[in-house]
Amino acid sequence: MNLSPSFHTAFSRLYAGYARHRKPMHMHIPALKHYLIRLQIEGSAHIVMGDQYLSMSPGHLLMLKPGESYDLRIGYKNPATFEPHAKIHSFDYYLIINGPWLDAWWDKYQPASISAHALDDRMLTLWREIMQEQRLQEMHMNDIVMHLTFALFQMFDRKLKLQDIENIDIRTTRLAHQMKQYIDRNLIESFTVNDVAQSVELSASRAAHIFKAEFQQSIMDYAIDARISLACERIQHEYMSMEQISELCGFQSYTYFHRTFKNRMGLSPRQFRDQRQLQGEIQ
Repeated sequence: MNLSPSFHTAFSRLYAGYARHRKPMHMHIPALKHYLIRLQIEGSAHIVMGDQYLSMSPGHLLMLKPGESYDLRIGYKNPATFEPHAKIHSFDYYLIINGPWLDAWWDKYQPASISAHALDDRMLTLWREIMQEQRLQEMHMNDIVMHLTFALFQMFDRKLKLQDIENIDIRTTRLAHQMKQYIDRNLIESFTVNDVAQSVELSASRAAHIFKAEFQQSIMDYAIDARISLACERIQHEYMSMEQISELCGFQSYTYFHRTFKNRMGLSPRQFRDQRQLQGEIQ
């Protein structure tokens, strides 16, 4: 298929822009009239695909064709119920574009609706140059804009060709570390494997598999180790009762804390404190 540019007939519509959001926002277009390409640069958002709420984080590229539904939700902790985040930040670049050249390009590559990529400075520079050139012109299209747009789509070509295996590995690693961060942030709270999985919008079984493959231990084993580590710090440096430390480290009862601590450390919490105090006196 010949996709060489023909400047006068390539595009019937082309507009590049960016959007920054610091408040909750919901946009729903049941059937797009043009191709829409959106790249998440900073922060996060959700896209509704069928009955799924797909998270968009930096590097996620959305590519939709005319006739498809566009349902964007920004700033919601739970996009299904519109429960807002306390702090909201989202920044993206977008293209609204149409024309016979793009029809042919889309037919050739059949791009996925959402794909994940490392943010590329060269691609972002091309996108910014298109926006800047359009601001300088009353007409949104001229030869410079078209040249830049063809170059941008060459970058898309390269990204899409290299994405498959590499992006799967990058995405699963990122998801595993996002789950780890969720656990670290919520150590003092009660949570389940399902809660951790929901934080990255995975099933519990898939989340457990990804986490164990990355860290060689289960989600709850990691949570217990992290809570015990936190307890050790507090036992050594804070003058609280063991019951208080148990509660502040996320254990549901002192009995469970005592048993788990002794199994992991070989000493009871009080024996551990006495040993550390004795070592401090000797030193």
